[in-house]
Amino acid sequence: MSDDFMKEKGASDFLAYYIHQPIENWLVKKLRNTWVTPNQVTVATNILAYIVTALYLSGNLLLGSLLSFVVGVADGIDGKLARAKKMTSNLGKLEHAFDLLYEFSWIAALSYSVYITTGDPASLILGTASITLISFYRYCYDTFGKTFGSSFDTYSSFERSFRRVAGRRNMYNITILVSIILGAPLVGLYVVAAHALLTAIVYAVRVGQHLHALDTGTAGTS
Repeated sequence: MSDDFMKEKGASDFLAYYIHQPIENWLVKKLRNTWVTPNQVTVATNILAYIVTALYLSGNLLLGSLLSFVVGVADGIDGKLARAKKMTSNLGKLEHAFDLLYEFSWIAALSYSVYITTGDPASLILGTASITLISFYRYCYDTFGKTFGSSFDTYSSFERSFRRVAGRRNMYNITILVSIILGAPLVGLYVVAAHALLTAIVYAVRVGQHLHALDTGTAGTS
């Protein structure tokens, strides 16, 4: 059975590429000939995602963090299942907006929980900064896609390499889990914010360079 449900650009960060992708592909092959629909998977994923938010808010940080990895795998199934079942739709593209919403709810909930525990307002500042930076670089990413009609992730060798370590939900989840296990979730928030800042700088510079190259007729040479 061919993997005709795979995205052309493939998985992005190293966790998605090396861990999530094989699990997702195996599950899609099991589900493609069942009654399970992509929309049902999307709804279930979002329910699980907001359980993570609730766990963070209630102070159950380790359980919430572990469940976030389950959400990470589930989030990659619906699109592949839609392609496998020939059920893709324009409505399905809205899934990415809902993904971003629960991703932000995790950061906000974790920041608030750390603030309640430590009394340190730095957690709230870091959470706000992270959400702002992620919003910014996601807009840069989307601007590139709309302008060039292709994915920023695969445009050049630099982008193909950087996407493995760029700031993404999976990468942030790893940082958060490690910081929780070490008993230092505030440190984890600092690392997430720094990672988001680095990604924002790289995306802004690279997208700016590519857009300028398009304006000057030298696109594809950088």
